[in-house]
Amino acid sequence: MPNITQHQSAQTTKLLLIGDSGSGKTGALMSLAEAGYKLRIIDVDNGLDIVRNFATSPDSPYVKRNSKVAENISFATITDPMKNLNGIITPVKANVWPKVTSLLMHWKIEDEDLGKVVDWGPGEVLVIDSLTMLSQAALNWHLMINGALGTKRTGNEGRRDVGEAQRLLRSLFEMLYDSSIKCNVIVTSHVTLVSESGLSPQSEDAKGEMVTGYPSAIGRALSPFIPRYFNTVLYCKPVGRQHKIFTRTQGVVNVKSSAPLKVAPDYPLETGLADYFKAVRS
Repeated sequence: MPNITQHQSAQTTKLLLIGDSGSGKTGALMSLAEAGYKLRIIDVDNGLDIVRNFATSPDSPYVKRNSKVAENISFATITDPMKNLNGIITPVKANVWPKVTSLLMHWKIEDEDLGKVVDWGPGEVLVIDSLTMLSQAALNWHLMINGALGTKRTGNEGRRDVGEAQRLLRSLFEMLYDSSIKCNVIVTSHVTLVSESGLSPQSEDAKGEMVTGYPSAIGRALSPFIPRYFNTVLYCKPVGRQHKIFTRTQGVVNVKSSAPLKVAPDYPLETGLADYFKAVRS
């Protein structure tokens, strides 16, 4: 039986990085690339402009400290083309979900073959940016294979659709947190507020209930359960003119760390993720 000092958390981090739009989640990845980690980013938000800017501009602090930082970043931007169907904007075909899950088995894009994800190690960081958009992709995939993409589904049909999308997402989380995935994992997400009864805080039936901020997924039922699949949940938040990454609970947003005795309460956004990785491995 192995000693607890050999636990994989000493080498790898499975991290959920949450925050509102504009809080700096995507840009925060740059500190890891600067530190020498190989980032493999699955971009379903089509929002890597800031990463390209920070990785290529001669004025970038990351480039000034590590001129080869761009070489540590690979990405796959996966989106669905849209069409107008009777006044409703809908995907032409829902391919994001199967393409993402295929990459999670074997990263191969045109002439780039980075091998099977299960063969990656502590030097690689698998990134999904973001869970919020991937959740919609899971729903679109379910609708497409059931011939309902672009249709309006309400009542029990709509609830079943959301439930199936949530099942697909749970299977994804189970794969990522499994011990066979030996690389680091970062999943970014926006924040959604959920009342004690699981309803929207704006609901009349939720008035007076305590509200908690959870990662945003499809529907609210799944959100409170997502953090259990990650050993670390960090929160990006602007404070005055600064942006910070918090390792301690902030207001209604709960966070957690795999090594709470080793990490600071917060880190500056520019270096925060690299600082955190270094601290938990010390």
